[in-house]
Amino acid sequence: MIALTVEDLLNAIGGRLIVPDNAERDAVLRSPVSGAAFDSRETEPGFAFFALKGERSDGHDYITNIADKITCAVTEREVDCPVPQIIVPSTYSAVGALGAYIREKSGVKVVGITGSVGKTSVKELSACVLGRKFNVLKTEGNYNNELGLPRMLFRLTPENDIAVLEMGISHFGEMTRLSSIAKPDTAIYTNIETVHTENLIDRAGVLAAKTELVANMNGDTLILNGDDDMLRGYRLPEGKRAVYYGTDDGCSVTAKDIVLRGLEYSAFELLTPNGSVHVELPALGRHMVINALAAAACGLEYGVSLEDIKLGLESFVPVGRRMRRLTYNGATVLDDCYNASPVSMEASLRVLCGLGGRRIALLGDMLELGPSSHELHSHIGKIASELGLDMLITIGKEADCIAEAAAQCGVKTVLRTNNEDAADLLKSILRKGDTLLIKASHGMHFDRIVEGLNL
Repeated sequence: MIALTVEDLLNAIGGRLIVPDNAERDAVLRSPVSGAAFDSRETEPGFAFFALKGERSDGHDYITNIADKITCAVTEREVDCPVPQIIVPSTYSAVGALGAYIREKSGVKVVGITGSVGKTSVKELSACVLGRKFNVLKTEGNYNNELGLPRMLFRLTPENDIAVLEMGISHFGEMTRLSSIAKPDTAIYTNIETVHTENLIDRAGVLAAKTELVANMNGDTLILNGDDDMLRGYRLPEGKRAVYYGTDDGCSVTAKDIVLRGLEYSAFELLTPNGSVHVELPALGRHMVINALAAAACGLEYGVSLEDIKLGLESFVPVGRRMRRLTYNGATVLDDCYNASPVSMEASLRVLCGLGGRRIALLGDMLELGPSSHELHSHIGKIASELGLDMLITIGKEADCIAEAAAQCGVKTVLRTNNEDAADLLKSILRKGDTLLIKASHGMHFDRIVEGLNL
């Protein structure tokens, strides 16, 4: 973390400082704060500890256990413990306030990445590209919400030039709060799809919620997916400019001669206002080429050369359970069970059905789709049939709609009631030369199926 004192912390979050009887106020204010945490297990000497109240635990109850190593605690009530405490109305809000303070004090440029699908891939690709020229801090794991984003900002150091921050939401108002912390200089939008429509209603609602970010930008540049009709039709606020990427006409960063090399890589010619270059992207599918174009557009905005953009894209390594390639009994398993939405489910099926051998998909519920859920799941079943899927296995009440639609179109379909049954079925049917796709929303816990195969 960048250098802070207790006085800086107090200025950042407000509140009332309580000093132990055996300490001097001025000395406490001058005390250095070397980091911040809201999990007592992650505190280190010199840290500030934020006592958050959750459904199962209350951070206030752990302060005594860590009092000998923390510099101070941020609390909502005074705790009987000889450690300096800053009392605030909401420790949750204080976490965001400190994140915003560090972001401003650091002076780094911030690239904010949002959209319905592909945020993590675009974040990783952008960090690869920008990292060719700058010292980059990037979002780790799923730290993209109102606690995770500040947590990443806490990790900023004086060596960092740029922070590439993923920003995920599921309700109206969330992006306003996130962007008031991150204050992006540049915003990348991946797409606007039927995701979180249980709360955001429809694609128009998704667009409105995602573009709350724009009002809190420090800079003026939006990097938009020109293949997405909602983003192409978005009316830019005064003083903002758009850079469009994609394969549609009018995109300034685009690709031609796209060749998908099975499970090896996706090759394409990258065309930009600065020239063109051949790229061999170590990722599967046309959708990943589009994600690479977003990262290339970002690199151009920050002065990265075409050659370095190429090298950055070609150094990409997929993270998490996103099209992770595994092997079982001679079959290839595509572990894509980190999450799922209609657009990502279709993209993954297109990758699967573009391969040789017997193509099998194990699909589960796509969650938080609201009233359109049945229709959207049925659409995936029809897509599976059109693509020539050889066998479909489903788990979940919503996924039953996938199976029903696929079966009506002639796809061999098997329903399973739980993950253990599905794992047992896969063990009995997978053979050399097969390719299996495993995909569902994270809440379906399909990672347990992968574990059940002992992969």
